[in-house]
Amino acid sequence: MNTPKIIDLAKEFTNRPFGRYRDDGERSAEIFRDDILRPALDEYDKVIVDLGGTNYYGSSFLEEVFGGLIRAGFKKEALLRKLEIRHEKLPSVVTESYDYMDAAASEAH
Repeated sequence: MNTPKIIDLAKEFTNRPFGRYRDDGERSAEIFRDDILRPALDEYDKVIVDLGGTNYYGSSFLEEVFGGLIRAGFKKEALLRKLEIRHEKLPSVVTESYDYMDAAASEAH
């Protein structure tokens, strides 16, 4: 599909993300990544993840979502074309998220 899919994490998932793994609870990175983000990436040409609905993201949550995409088999170059991460007030959260993809890609080589 050509229309970008916008995922507002706070509205569509939780405004209090917590944990890395599914076993950590219903607000975990693994649930967001596998149940919401990956299906959107499979269906849409462009996916925008808006992280702006909350100002707290644990590093384990961000690493598991975005680094976890690489470990799940997505290629970094393809993700960079297809995925846009936004947070209007905290650009450092966006940078950190992309850094986790870079690190996971480096570890995969």
